[in-house]
Amino acid sequence: MAETQLSVTIARPLEEVFAVLTDPNNTPRWSAPAVEEQWITPGPPGIGSRRRAVTQFMGGRSENVAEVTAYEPNRMWEMTSVAGPPFVVRATFAPVDSGTRIDWTWSFDFHGPMRLFGPLVAGIFGRQFAKDLAQLKRMMESGEL
Repeated sequence: MAETQLSVTIARPLEEVFAVLTDPNNTPRWSAPAVEEQWITPGPPGIGSRRRAVTQFMGGRSENVAEVTAYEPNRMWEMTSVAGPPFVVRATFAPVDSGTRIDWTWSFDFHGPMRLFGPLVAGIFGRQFAKDLAQLKRMMESGEL
């Protein structure tokens, strides 16, 4: 399994940051590869909720569906892909003096020949996600999100 870990501190209250990041409609605004995202299960997000995403990454377009496998409001959430590229993503949120710290872990579980490319894909993804987090920080701190 290949993994990427990143952190960012955003000078905004924890509740606001968590709300922005648990509304997938916001993702295309701050994440360059995100074409569209939305919840496909009704009601507020929680364990068992499913999210559909279309992304453009590394020259290809892909669609995935992920299910929330862990959820604690204003503390953490985790999603596991159930259709599309295999991944698990976990985000933990903590209040800090300067706002909110978010620690992200993306794990990619490639099989067969693709397993050899896992570390390469995780590295490329990590570099792009670092840019996306910088954009998220800028947009939240300026009030755009």
